[in-house]
Amino acid sequence: MRKKPRQARAVATIEAILEAAAQILQKEGEEALTTAKVADRAGVSIGSLYQYFPNKEAVLLALIRREREAIGAEVARKIAESEPKSGEDLVRGVISTLLVAFRPRRRRRKLVALMASLSVDRDNSGLELRDRVAYLIAAASRRFPDFAARPLSDISAYVLVRAVLGAIRSAVVENAKIIDDPEFEEELCRLAIGYLKAPDASAARKGA
Repeated sequence: MRKKPRQARAVATIEAILEAAAQILQKEGEEALTTAKVADRAGVSIGSLYQYFPNKEAVLLALIRREREAIGAEVARKIAESEPKSGEDLVRGVISTLLVAFRPRRRRRKLVALMASLSVDRDNSGLELRDRVAYLIAAASRRFPDFAARPLSDISAYVLVRAVLGAIRSAVVENAKIIDDPEFEEELCRLAIGYLKAPDASAARKGA
């Protein structure tokens, strides 16, 4: 983003621009998205749009970041409201909530698909969602110490979270029907739970 909003009016302008871009993207596709069309739909001048966004890609990146932040907040809120009785319940809750966040919303699916073609992570903007998920899964091993076979290190959290989110992202990008299949959710749960319950092979090798 070229200029950070400081006043309520500026924030409202940016929200109008992003919402206009989302509507065009959802109804007409990325090919129809131009800065002129976004400005017209948002009811702002093209000059006002360029105060905050230098080009179409900048608008898309801001829109994707906003949506990803919303997903992370949604997952954290729903998990905080739940009362898991075991580590397995908590992990299943995280994965179920992630899938629910993507399944019903066509707009969100389109935005996630765009992440694959744009350099969204060049400024590490994607870390927030992954960090939230890693924190929630790590919480399962801390809150329920008998659940995981070993503490979740930074590296093991990195591997696990990217495996789960990578599978979900691939299903969305490929528009695969499995995103709505209960078996897909169950396989993700088996992957995560099995990984957490797997013994620490490196410790076993050291003790040998």
